[in-house]
Amino acid sequence: MSVYVTEMTEADLPRVMRLRARAWAAAYDGLVPAAYLDGMDPAAEARARAEWFAKSRGHVTDLLALDTGGELLGWACYGLPRPGAGPAGELFALYAAPERVGTGVGRRLVEEVHARLAGPVTLWVLAGNTRARRFYTRFGYRPDGTERPDDYGEWGGPVLRELRYVRD
Repeated sequence: MSVYVTEMTEADLPRVMRLRARAWAAAYDGLVPAAYLDGMDPAAEARARAEWFAKSRGHVTDLLALDTGGELLGWACYGLPRPGAGPAGELFALYAAPERVGTGVGRRLVEEVHARLAGPVTLWVLAGNTRARRFYTRFGYRPDGTERPDDYGEWGGPVLRELRYVRD
């Protein structure tokens, strides 16, 4: 399968948010409450993110992995770190279409992010997401001991732990 990477435009938001919802449902089933996953609304997310997308250009870059026919295979979002997160770049999001997991789409996106960011890169991953943790470890990321809560109490779920991973 041939995969090419291009930068996302605002017009891509609806299909990216649909991919994100499908990826969350597949990756977080059993970790994140079903009520949260079932309540994801890609159309509303696309509308809500449109203003943020426009304002974040120059600080945040969104990449799409596409096949030669233009099918969306994956999405990555990276940029400057959040305030107080240190001098590194940050990988904010990385999702492959569920049917494309294990086919190299995620690898291609991570390699592109690394080619574009100089210096250390951080990311956050749910402690219970062992598949993602193994994936990032293969690319040189290691947990640095920093954790933060991810609270799903509003949806009848627990407070989960996110772990910060760093790649020097």
